[in-house]
Amino acid sequence: MKIVCVCGLGMGSSLILKMSVESAMQQLGIKECDVEHIAAGTMEGLKPDIIVTAEDFRDEFPDSENVVFVQNVVKVDGVKAALKEYLEAKGLL
Repeated sequence: MKIVCVCGLGMGSSLILKMSVESAMQQLGIKECDVEHIAAGTMEGLKPDIIVTAEDFRDEFPDSENVVFVQNVVKVDGVKAALKEYLEAKGLL
């Protein structure tokens, strides 16, 4: 499973979000995933299974069905809850 964490510049918050996603996925028992972090402007051409980003970037992804929005990129519990809800809805968990 390919997961991309997105923020404005692809540096600070997306890197923190990447670490939160990796921890959350392990806690959910999903060990087979590749997590990257990038800038919102570099998404073109990428086809990840899941995009994870902060609520602040909702306008950047108006039509994407594979986007998980999180309230706080640092709080692993919140990231885990959002991922769990998405994965269960898609029948992946």
